[in-house]
Amino acid sequence: MNLQTLIGSDELNAFYKDKFYFSYSSISKLLFSPAAFYNHYVLKQREDVVAPHLVSGRVLHCLLFEPEKYDDNFISMPGKLPTDSQKKIIDNIFRNYLVIGNNTLLLEDFQEDILTDLLKANLYQSLKTDLQRTEKILTEENKSYFNFLVKSQDKTIVDEPTLSNCKIGVEALKSNKEVRSLLQLDKTEEDIHIEVYSELPLQTDVDYLPFGFKGILDNIVLDKESKTVFINDLKTTGKSLVDFPESVQYYNYWVQAMVYVKLTYNKFLKDLPDINEWNLYFTFIVIDKYNQVYPFQVSMETMAIWQQDFEELTDILKYHYENKDFTLPYELAIGNVKL
Repeated sequence: MNLQTLIGSDELNAFYKDKFYFSYSSISKLLFSPAAFYNHYVLKQREDVVAPHLVSGRVLHCLLFEPEKYDDNFISMPGKLPTDSQKKIIDNIFRNYLVIGNNTLLLEDFQEDILTDLLKANLYQSLKTDLQRTEKILTEENKSYFNFLVKSQDKTIVDEPTLSNCKIGVEALKSNKEVRSLLQLDKTEEDIHIEVYSELPLQTDVDYLPFGFKGILDNIVLDKESKTVFINDLKTTGKSLVDFPESVQYYNYWVQAMVYVKLTYNKFLKDLPDINEWNLYFTFIVIDKYNQVYPFQVSMETMAIWQQDFEELTDILKYHYENKDFTLPYELAIGNVKL
């Protein structure tokens, strides 16, 4: 019995009580670090903090595919957020505020907690007095941020520069003719042969596997006249557009593509009597930090290679899942690595 099983036997039993459905993110986490997968999905020890670039990506997706849902999921804050170090302190104070449950409390009512958190973070400890340390946190800008947190529970906070940049990005995407065509942004009521789905959650079982797959697909277009399916996935990158093919391998985007292909096939194509007459295309629509846009369509040759690689990857997932082994990456776990 390994250490993980000893530490989290109850959690492990709960994890295996129901079938697990792998998403692209859970697959990536398992490949990178089975221990991190175990902590996140079995022990439920999950990070509360969402990285700024992930917030930006979510906002961009929402504004492009579901703009009517922006206010349900996000709340905009004028000006910039506090610095990362101060924001962590205030976020933690806000968590204390939620536990206490007294909605009349203000940030300045938590001075003892602030001092404790500053000590733990080794922040402003060179200052001579506690008053000087708390004053670093109790600025008008930070008080405003705390009050904003109180009003914005269950929503993701977006600062004004991020929202502005995302709006510019959306306009860059919408002004691209190829993107408009791929996403069917100019579809009319007369185009009854075309179905468009955005931010579509799908889940599927696989007969020969003890687990399934799931995902939320950015955009699917079904053209019943030409018998064609287009799967379009929006990606943001901080690198140059020409470097995106390298990112496909580095971030395992090809895995995401294969999961989405499997989900789409099982949802829309599997039971069609004329399935052999249908074609499926996958495109990564990529926008970089300069708002340059390019749709990278995956060739049929590459799709075939990825499909074969995905079958091999499935064996790795099966090993970890069936053996309940989340200690080491697959090649290390089976002892295949020697120097």
